[in-house]
Amino acid sequence: MKPEDRTSVTAESIANVLRETIGEIELERLGRECGLLKRKRDVTPFGLLMACLSTLGVSEARWLADIHRSFNKQNDKQVRYKPFHKQLAKLAFPRFLQLVVQKALENFAMPILTSLPVEKLAVFRDIILHDGCSFALKDSLSKEWPGRFTKVTPAAVELHVTMSALSDQAFAITLAPDRESERRFAPKASDVEGCLLLEDRGYEHKQFFMDVQDAGGSYIVRGKSNIRPTIRRAYDGKGRRLRRLEGKRLQRKLLPQETVDLQLEWGKAKALYRGRLIAIYKRGKHNKKTFVYLHTNLERAQFHYSDVATLYRLRWQIELLFKEWKSYANLHRFDTGKSAIAEGLIWASILAATLKRFISHAAELTLGVELSTQRVAACARHFLDDILQGLAQNSRSLTRRLGETFLYLGHNARRAHPERDRRTGRLRSGIRHSVATEVSG
Repeated sequence: MKPEDRTSVTAESIANVLRETIGEIELERLGRECGLLKRKRDVTPFGLLMACLSTLGVSEARWLADIHRSFNKQNDKQVRYKPFHKQLAKLAFPRFLQLVVQKALENFAMPILTSLPVEKLAVFRDIILHDGCSFALKDSLSKEWPGRFTKVTPAAVELHVTMSALSDQAFAITLAPDRESERRFAPKASDVEGCLLLEDRGYEHKQFFMDVQDAGGSYIVRGKSNIRPTIRRAYDGKGRRLRRLEGKRLQRKLLPQETVDLQLEWGKAKALYRGRLIAIYKRGKHNKKTFVYLHTNLERAQFHYSDVATLYRLRWQIELLFKEWKSYANLHRFDTGKSAIAEGLIWASILAATLKRFISHAAELTLGVELSTQRVAACARHFLDDILQGLAQNSRSLTRRLGETFLYLGHNARRAHPERDRRTGRLRSGIRHSVATEVSG
């Protein structure tokens, strides 16, 4: 959905997007494309997906039998467990779910947040967050999905997720064994052109920093405490030079008990990186002096170190996304030794969470109120099945059910402290809910 479509969001327009993405006709097409549907069966792609969404998106689910029971209830059938299990065990099952998730990530993106024109963030077309989320699988899957910690969790997966802070939704997800390096799944430098990228310390890499700058992008990436670049310029919070630090190697014991703004040289010859590092002072356990390092190429004249620290706090939104997936969409280990089933259920959980965020954002833009995605996810038992039933019926029924859902969420899932969010939460950085901007403007 394009930014200019924000003011035309209605229950009918959302119903059209849902039918185009997870409607029966589209799911049958995708099922045939990936080989899940070769001939008509009782367990259709549409019926299977609706059962997965209803089970994983509404309440706690631990067993495949939970999905099986949902399928029989929703479709008024008595399919036995064995043939149902065979459909899930097909190699085409995870491929089918992955295709649906990819389509949902494209179609469910909405401009829920925006940078105010007067704020510094207006220079970026988006703020990109990237991180990984890992969890264990059944030990017997260690060959297909090897984990990093072989004695504790021999089988584990990691979801490598790239998220837009302005659409408040993931837009790229890769599933890989937990043992594989995180860095290879990070956004490419060319993907960051015109954007601000926020990453944790596992993605610190000076060549990548240079590539992003060459591509016209910006970054704030947390650094590790063991790096030893040379300090070329050092400033305190008031912009005064700290000459006693200049020309020395970066060390924690060398830094004063305050936040400092540093210009560094790191590496040699063609691999020499010249960049800015903010060393944020913190008092740790037992009164120990600690620092949080933030690499950035944002200009010091435009972005004070306090601005950089505030912007980096936006990275926490991807951690909240992971928490939402695990707490309200059953993203966890299922008791299955079938790799296809384990992978397929991961994609199904992500789809359920993505659908609920889409409904939350649609309700927010339709009603003109600020909603909490976590509260919407927690309310899913009261509206998600209604919407899924509407998808199985005619378009008028789906539109009516969506309208009723939006009104329900407007009363029961509002953000608790929107004004506090503007002062101390994510909105402190200079972004606003689109509805709040329209109302105030």
